[in-house]
Amino acid sequence: MTPPEKAKFSQQAINKIAEVAIASQLKQAEKLIVQIDTDLNKLVRGKIDSINININGLLMQPYLILEELQLKINSVTVKPRSAILGKIKLVHPSTGTIYFVFNQDDLTRAFNSESFLANIHQIGKRIAINVQQVKCALLADGKISLSSELILSNTEQARIAFTTVPQISNDRREISLQYLHYLEGEALAPELTAALLLQVSELLSLRMFEQKGMSLRIQQIDVTAGKLTLQADTYIEQFPTA
Repeated sequence: MTPPEKAKFSQQAINKIAEVAIASQLKQAEKLIVQIDTDLNKLVRGKIDSINININGLLMQPYLILEELQLKINSVTVKPRSAILGKIKLVHPSTGTIYFVFNQDDLTRAFNSESFLANIHQIGKRIAINVQQVKCALLADGKISLSSELILSNTEQARIAFTTVPQISNDRREISLQYLHYLEGEALAPELTAALLLQVSELLSLRMFEQKGMSLRIQQIDVTAGKLTLQADTYIEQFPTA
C-alpha cells in the first residue's frame, strides 16, 4: 500500500469510527455521513482541522423529524484517546455553522402532534372551539401558509387560514412570524391564531436543539416551495448529542 493509499485508508477508518460513535447517540436517523479532516499523526495530538456531519431524517423530538441537518465545526482540539475511539470531547470551545432543512409534510405532522397542540386545545376549550387539524404549506414566495378546520360550539364547521412571514429576532435567538394576512376566518378565533403563531415560532426557534454546551445564533431563514431552511452560527463547548 502506497503512502497516499495508507493516508486515504486511515481517513476512511477515522470517519467510520466517528460515524458509529455518533450514530449510537442519535434517537433515529435515516442516513449519517461524518467527515473528519485530520490524520493519525494529528489525531494522536488531539488536533482536528474540521468536522463535517450530514444527517438525513433525524428525529429531533417524538413529533419532529428534520429532512436534513448539516453541521460544520471549525478547527478543534479534542482529547486524543477519546478521539481515537470516536468520542469527540473538546478541550477548548469551538465554532461552527449549522443548517436545518424542514419539509412541509414533516412540519404538518409536527403541528398536529399532541404535545404541539396541547396549549391550543386548552384555549379552544375556553372559547368553545374544537381545533381539528392544522395544515402547513411552505410557499415559493417565502411565506408560510397555515390553516385549521374548526368545530364551533353549535357543531357548525368553520375554517381559519392565513399566511405569515418568518423573521429573525434582533438577538438572533428566535424566529417570529410577522405580516399576518388572513385568507379565511379573520374574526373567528384571534386567540387561537395567536397561540398557533406562538407555537410555530417556538418550534422554529430550535430551542430543543440548544442544550448544555451548545448555543445557536440564527443567521438566515429561507422558505421555498415545500422546504424551510435555517442557517445558524454555533458556539460549542461540549460536542452535541441527541
